[in-house]
Amino acid sequence: MIRSKVRSSTLLAALALLLLPVAQLAAQEDPQSDTVPRFDLQGVIVEIMKTPVAVSVSPYPISVAGRAELREGKTGMFLEEALETLPGVQVQNRFNYAVGERVSIRGFGSRAQFGVRGIHVEVDGIPATLPDGQSTLDHIDIGSLGRVEALRGPASALYGNASGGVLRFESEVPSSSPLRQEATTVFGSDGLVRLQSLTGGTVGTTGYLISVDNLDYKGYRVDVDGNSYGRADRFHLVGRLVQPMAGGELGITVNHLDLFAENPGSLRLDLYEEDPTQVFPFAYTNFQTRKAVQQSQLGVTWDGMVGGLDAEVSGYGLTRDFNNPLPGDIVDVDRRAGGARIIVGKGGTAGSAVFDVRGGFDTDFQDDDRREYVSDGGAPGSLQLNQTEQVRGVGGFLQTSLTLADRVTLMGGVRYDHTHFEVNDLFPVSPANADDSGSRDMNKLSPMIGAHVEIVPSLGLFANYSSSFETPTTVELGNRESGAGGFNPDLDPMTGNTFEVGVRGVAYDVLAMEAIDLSYEGSYFTTKLENELIAFENASMLTYFRNAGTTSRQGFELVARIRAQDFVTLQGSLNRVDAEFDEYVVGTDNFSGNKVPGLAPTQFQSSLRLGPSEYFLEFGLEYTSEVEVNDANDAEPAEAYTLFDIRAGANALRVGRLEVSPFAGIQNLTDQTYVSSIAINAFGNRFYEPGPGRTLYVGATLAIAR
Repeated sequence: MIRSKVRSSTLLAALALLLLPVAQLAAQEDPQSDTVPRFDLQGVIVEIMKTPVAVSVSPYPISVAGRAELREGKTGMFLEEALETLPGVQVQNRFNYAVGERVSIRGFGSRAQFGVRGIHVEVDGIPATLPDGQSTLDHIDIGSLGRVEALRGPASALYGNASGGVLRFESEVPSSSPLRQEATTVFGSDGLVRLQSLTGGTVGTTGYLISVDNLDYKGYRVDVDGNSYGRADRFHLVGRLVQPMAGGELGITVNHLDLFAENPGSLRLDLYEEDPTQVFPFAYTNFQTRKAVQQSQLGVTWDGMVGGLDAEVSGYGLTRDFNNPLPGDIVDVDRRAGGARIIVGKGGTAGSAVFDVRGGFDTDFQDDDRREYVSDGGAPGSLQLNQTEQVRGVGGFLQTSLTLADRVTLMGGVRYDHTHFEVNDLFPVSPANADDSGSRDMNKLSPMIGAHVEIVPSLGLFANYSSSFETPTTVELGNRESGAGGFNPDLDPMTGNTFEVGVRGVAYDVLAMEAIDLSYEGSYFTTKLENELIAFENASMLTYFRNAGTTSRQGFELVARIRAQDFVTLQGSLNRVDAEFDEYVVGTDNFSGNKVPGLAPTQFQSSLRLGPSEYFLEFGLEYTSEVEVNDANDAEPAEAYTLFDIRAGANALRVGRLEVSPFAGIQNLTDQTYVSSIAINAFGNRFYEPGPGRTLYVGATLAIAR
């Protein structure tokens, strides 16, 4: 706690020092533009396919959220708040910074034990997904986000090693003023204190953004002594520079994360029903389960024209060191990773047709120095694993698009991935402990094709086919139930094929009422998977992985937005995914025909916003259906639940030279007791991770610009 107090004091001092000189300047109104409208996204251009395309004519379902939706009136604690308006994107918020939020698209990623799996993630053009397929989102500074794009389904040839889709995060666009300073404070239930300084502007042709953010959170879980267990201390530092260079634009992003978090873990059903705030004493209090992470990253991007071709070049490097005491085991990993990507392309016209062709390659590396110890009450005991792990990924891709007569858009592509895993077992070799050094190679050619047809200017139909490829991560390969080192020779990559059809459009003057407009999208999809990666625990409560035979998923997504009188905005999304094992046998157990656990078949989210841009009152609703908790489907499913939220605030009220934006909110308004996430196939029936009860927060942002 001393470190946390020092950080908070330092940040407060930094905020004061930054604001004092700025307060002496004459302020000018410089609102932060939100390039994504709250209503009717039809004309919005997205970059997630690397080929600029309007949402209205995309052959693939794409969701977009802007600065206001991501941050307005929100705490900045969790990505769940930022992503709640993105249809098809489900977030199981475990309210546990030690394992992170479980983000899934169409059910892919819903079985991740920590971090994000099955989804490719980029932040300001730099991948947050490592070559082995695992993504970490704890370094994303929610308080400086300006835009998020989500591609639902494995439909882009430009991104490899992901089955569910792509999330593309972008930082806020720097202010057009030479200097804009914001200071944000948030106080809330369960010991929440978040402080942020956001400094940005444009000097000459150079845009800059500097964000310093500190969060302290005690958590809502309680150990056997009545003390809070589940606290988090998170520090973010993000800097971004955008500069014209060589006929293009250079972007430089640096960020640093320092995170400490306790892990209160999951409960048996009887303990959950007795008191959902308690900590499972043996597994967590006795072993002091927690995580400490320090990560630093540098990323550089440039896009412009080279020899008449559009070009995009990016490179990054990172260090990530983490220490993770688990029940009975302590994992200590030092990681170094990096990579580069080059994309070149050209667009043009041929008669009435408009075409675009882009291709390139990417290469990434990941080097881990991994040590595991027996846990002695949360302290390292005897060494039980010592090995270095290397991953090398190389991918080549080609993507084309063709628009005919302004009514038909075709898009296709192909990608080839090669991933090389290598492990060097450094643990003392003896007859009882063989040298498990070795290597594995995994490869896949993945095609995709899609089409959009404009029936009338306000109505379009789309269809697509895509394939996917997802390797096991080094953690999944390295965790062997036998206790041996090296990589599991029996764990294979997951592959899949997805078909989809959909419709989207807009309707103005609904019911002959001029002030009521409607936009909508609906799609149906079906996916077949082979070798789905399945997590399970043994008697030591350690997690291991295996492959299922074949799995099928089918479902639909419905999205609608209604605007009335420029004062009322109502939006909602309904997601349905039916997932089951077609063929899955483990020893004498046959799970074929069972539902895939950890995935909510039905989820509905909606929000109602009242007020002009200066003031707002917003109500939120989330319904999640019951969720199976294990492969056998023989345990009590997590019950369905409905949550209500409310938030209110004002934007950029003028108080002298300052802009003041106060806000407040209540989450879980009805104080619902619910299971926020599932520990799939957990040993001892510890499947249920409880969510918090009713929580309140208040905050404000002060801003001044020159």
